[in-house]
Amino acid sequence: MTNLPAEVAVMAEQVTGRGLRGVVCAAAPIAAQTAAQAMRDGGNAFDAAVTAALAETVLLPPKCGLGGDLVAIVLHAGASEPEALIAVGGAPAGLADVAASGNWRKVGPNSVGPPGAAAGYSALADHGRFDRSRLARPAIELAVGGFAWATVCTRLSEQAVALVAEMHPEGCTYYPGGLPIVAGSAVRLPRLADALAEWAERGSQFLDGPVGEAILRAVCARGGVLSRDDLGSARAEWMPSARSVVGGRSIWVTPAPTHGPSLLDALAGVPAEAMRSAGGAAAAALHSSVMRAIAGRRDMLADPGGTSMVSAADSDGNVVVIIHSNSFPRFGSGIVVPEYDLPLANRAGRGFSPEPGHPNFPVAGRRPATTLHAWVVSDLEGHPSLFGGTPGGANQMPWNAQTVARIVGGEERPGVLVAAPVWEWLPDDDGLRLEVGFDVETEAALVAAPAVTGARIVHAPRWGCKSAQQVVRVPPADGPRKGVWEGAADPRTVGMALGL
Repeated sequence: MTNLPAEVAVMAEQVTGRGLRGVVCAAAPIAAQTAAQAMRDGGNAFDAAVTAALAETVLLPPKCGLGGDLVAIVLHAGASEPEALIAVGGAPAGLADVAASGNWRKVGPNSVGPPGAAAGYSALADHGRFDRSRLARPAIELAVGGFAWATVCTRLSEQAVALVAEMHPEGCTYYPGGLPIVAGSAVRLPRLADALAEWAERGSQFLDGPVGEAILRAVCARGGVLSRDDLGSARAEWMPSARSVVGGRSIWVTPAPTHGPSLLDALAGVPAEAMRSAGGAAAAALHSSVMRAIAGRRDMLADPGGTSMVSAADSDGNVVVIIHSNSFPRFGSGIVVPEYDLPLANRAGRGFSPEPGHPNFPVAGRRPATTLHAWVVSDLEGHPSLFGGTPGGANQMPWNAQTVARIVGGEERPGVLVAAPVWEWLPDDDGLRLEVGFDVETEAALVAAPAVTGARIVHAPRWGCKSAQQVVRVPPADGPRKGVWEGAADPRTVGMALGL
C-alpha cells in the first residue's frame, strides 16, 4: 500500500479478509466464524449472512434481534442490479390516538411496533441452500451452551439501567441483581434459544405462534396498544433499490423509508471532480452537502441506534448486506419479553412523528422512517462492485457518504476504506467531531466549512468515532486479483472479516 500512513496501512491489512470461495464480515467475531462455517459446509452467501445475523441476536441482544427489524441490499448471482429488502413493521392502529392524546413517549409500551426482523431473516433464508433449522443451530448452541458477554453489551446495558428497571421492577435476565452483566462474563440464554427454535419452525409466520402471544402480553400488560391484528404488518418486502449516478458510477441504496435516499442527496451535491481531487475542498463540499441532506430530513432522524451488521459474498456471485437493529442503544423500548428473554425495539416510538398531518405520522400500517440503509457502488463499467453500510444512528449517512465519496474518488480497497479517518455530526448543536488522521489541509477545510462556523469542534483519537463500516468488493474481471473476494470490518469495533 502506498501513500498511506504506516499505521493506517497496517490496520487496513489487519481488518481485511480475502478468499477465492467468498468472504464474510460480522460485528461479532464468533458470528463471522459461524458464517464462514456455513459457507464451508456448502451454504451460499444468504446462508452465511443469516447464520451470522442469528448468532448476533444472541451475542448482541441490546443491539439486534427477533424483536427488532432489518433492511438489506443483495445481489443475486447473475443479476445486473441489486435488490433491497425492507423488514420494518408498520404503525399499530392505536398509535395515532396515543399521539393525539399527547401521551407520546419514545420508549416504553407504546414505542413498540410489530417487529419485522423474523420475516426479514426468513425472506433472506429463502434464497439459501439450507433449511432454517441449520441456519439457527449455531445461534441456539451459543444461547444454550453459553458465550462471553461483550464489552459493548455491558456499555449499552449501563445506559439502560433506569429504563429497564422501570419496565421490569421484578427484575430482568440481562440485569442480575439489578446490575448490568459484567463484560467477559459467561452468559447462557436458553429462553432466547426457544425463540430461535420457534423462528426455525415458523419462519415468516413467527409472530403467529407463542412468541407473538408473549410479545402482546408483555406490551399490553404495560398499557401498550399493540394488537394481534397489528402484527400482520410485520412483513418483509423486496423492493427495487433507489439509484443515481455520480462520477460515472451507479450508486444503489435501500429506498425509503430508509435513509438511503438521503445518502444519494448528499452525494449529488458534490461534483465528481471534487471527489476525485480528494483534497480539503472536496471534504468541505461533502460536509456541506451532507448537512443539507440532514436538514431535509432532520425531523425524521432517530437518535443513535442499537444496530449491528453482517455481510457475505460467495463465488457464485451472491452478495448480501444486512443491517439489523433494536433501534435505540438501551434495549430498545426497555421491554424484555420474559418467556423468551427477547428485547423489543422501539422503532415506532423513535421513528414516527406524533405531529398530526406530518408525513411521518403513525397512520396504521405505515412504516416509520429509519436511519438504517445500505449501499452498492458500481465499477466504471456499471457492474455492482462494492457493497457496504454501517450502524450508527444519525451518523450512518455521514459515514456512508464519506466512504462512497472515497470510492468515487478512486479508492477501492475495502481495508483502506474502513480504516480511513472519519468525521461525525454532533446533532445537539451541529458540531463536528474529527478523528486524528486527516491531513492538515483537509482538517482546516472541514473546520472552516460553512455549516460548522461557530459550532463545537471535538477531536477524537484515531479510530475514535463509533463507525462500524463493512465493505465487500466483487473480484475484478482480470488481473492478479481475478477471482479473489475481499471484505473488511471497521477497526473501530471488534468485528471480523474472514476470507474463505
